[in-house]
Amino acid sequence: MQKQKNIRLLIALSIIVIIIALLPLLKSTGDGLSVNKKQFTLDQQTVITDVILSSDSINNKLSYINGKWLVNNKYELDPHMRDVFFSIISQMEIRRTISKTQNDSINNALKNRSIKVSILNNQELIQEYWIWGDKKTQTSYISDANREQSYVLHIPGYRSYVAGIFQVPESDWRSRRVFTTLFTNLNALTIEYPDESINFKYKESFFEIEGVYADSTQLITSLENLLFLQTEQYVLPSELSNYMNGDFLPTKTIATITASKLSGAKEKVSVYEIENEANFYLGLTPDSSYCLFNKKRLKKILVKKMNFN
Repeated sequence: MQKQKNIRLLIALSIIVIIIALLPLLKSTGDGLSVNKKQFTLDQQTVITDVILSSDSINNKLSYINGKWLVNNKYELDPHMRDVFFSIISQMEIRRTISKTQNDSINNALKNRSIKVSILNNQELIQEYWIWGDKKTQTSYISDANREQSYVLHIPGYRSYVAGIFQVPESDWRSRRVFTTLFTNLNALTIEYPDESINFKYKESFFEIEGVYADSTQLITSLENLLFLQTEQYVLPSELSNYMNGDFLPTKTIATITASKLSGAKEKVSVYEIENEANFYLGLTPDSSYCLFNKKRLKKILVKKMNFN
């Protein structure tokens, strides 16, 4: 009799151990469903070559091409945005299930206003789902590829609006560095002001400033700041009227920065004063995109000859 009791206890203990082991993977919901919390979570080691984000208002493709991540095959992907995005898709988990009858408005939003997310390794589809977020409540929702089941999405341990990064426009994905020229292919860099110009030129295995004696450390620091100049944000075409006088560029030019490559190709950035704007300058980048530069930061970067005396 005692032996049978011990066997029953051992069986019961084994069942409890199995249930405890499965708890991290299974979560019971109020409607009797069980769900794998990591159903949409990708392993950090997953090889990804393309991410397609599409909806009625957003069409962005992040692609790994020739050793670089690009946005819509046009712009270099911002490294910070890239790291945040891949961190999110490798950490996000299902928090709970939403039944079809539980909240019709959420399910309708997921059907009509969500973003389709397709993740691929070359031509192989790795993961596909639909994401929508309620900005007012900062709650994110996800449904499977067939839109048959919806869930609340979160990153465990963080109060974060997961859906937000899937909803950003093309301009927020692209790199904020305005020049593509590197030290390895830089021949000269010129800053033209209304009253003077300063020219950094490569000569005899090092850079110098024409007509100015400059300490090498100070020279390279200034040149590096200019070459790796970053914008605060890109200005969408619909926002240009906020920074322009009618349909024309501001008339006051602060500076024009031109980087010349060894190949002879040139990249030019123009900086303009914005009327009644105390914090930013308007910029025009080499690919004819408009952007904003922080005034305080840019004033420290835009050196003149007197800065080297």
